[in-house]
Amino acid sequence: MEDGGRKYLSKKGRAILISALFILVFSGLGLYYLVFSPNWQWLSFLDSSSSPTSTEVPLRDEAVVENDDGCVDCPISWLNGLPVANEKEASAFPVAVVIDNDVLARPQNALSLASLVYEAPVEGGMTRYLAIFPANIDVSAVGPVRSARPYFVAWAEELRALFIHCGGSPEALDLLKSANLYDLNEFYNGNYFWRETSVVRMAPHNVLTSGDNWRSYLSQRGLDEKKADSWLFKKEVKPEKTPEPKDISLRFSANFQALWRYLPESNSYQRYFNGVESRDLAGLIQAKNVIIQKVESRILDVAGRLALDLEGEGRAEICLDGICRSGFWRHRPGERTRYYYDDGAEIQLNPGITWIEVADSNTHLE
Repeated sequence: MEDGGRKYLSKKGRAILISALFILVFSGLGLYYLVFSPNWQWLSFLDSSSSPTSTEVPLRDEAVVENDDGCVDCPISWLNGLPVANEKEASAFPVAVVIDNDVLARPQNALSLASLVYEAPVEGGMTRYLAIFPANIDVSAVGPVRSARPYFVAWAEELRALFIHCGGSPEALDLLKSANLYDLNEFYNGNYFWRETSVVRMAPHNVLTSGDNWRSYLSQRGLDEKKADSWLFKKEVKPEKTPEPKDISLRFSANFQALWRYLPESNSYQRYFNGVESRDLAGLIQAKNVIIQKVESRILDVAGRLALDLEGEGRAEICLDGICRSGFWRHRPGERTRYYYDDGAEIQLNPGITWIEVADSNTHLE
């Protein structure tokens, strides 16, 4: 069709021309990306399962837990709140070892590696430790192992632990007959222990055990996972401003004086004993959390052995992040002892080692 010498395309012709132009443009763009995008990323829009762009934030049904190692949603040890490799390690069976603190027993083996340590008074103005380890820990020697006392049995029972000791007081041995735990007494299971033969330590301060030994015992009995509840742990956040902490000082007797000093650079506490930095054969003894549990005591026998009142409630001082706050402890039959601030909130511990300093009325606190 003609109009004044100009030609016009029919509707059909115009449609064909537009289609041709579209094909030409699309083909040109495709050729461009083939040349300049060899990884074929330009085709990602065809994949409905592709990840969102960097400007999109996927929604989560629950909070993300991230530790200092950058691990997200990783398993956490029930004993110390630290990240571990898998769920089996997270629920590792607890092992409670009575460890000597006589001057002839120092420096101890592996005390600094325990997840949780109780220090408590015994007869003669001395102290002794109950050190709690996850069964899977790699330790070649732990000790020196000493005899049990009733309160060590009680704390081990709270954890349904394997309780490792070398004999015990009459009250402790009687309590072990009905305690809900697993008893490994060196007196009747000597093949899981050995005596150090060096002149540095002599009997009765030279009995040792190891991680391999207690794992062998547990394996024979099919025990591999914990049966107790965990305490609460928080994500560790170092204070923005360095607090002005005071030393935590406990005088059990003239020759047994413990002190904890805050280290701002690591947000932890260094232990001193009788004025000297505490070390074992693995290194310095430090803790992320220090709790002073105040209890009542009484003398049981002519040897001066003690009974500690661990039932019900009592006062406590809770120290972490360079700050000590007053609170209380509570223990109900069949449960773990738990620690609270005075407002009733259960404490949330920093991941890492916790020490419980058990102080009776004879212990001088500063």
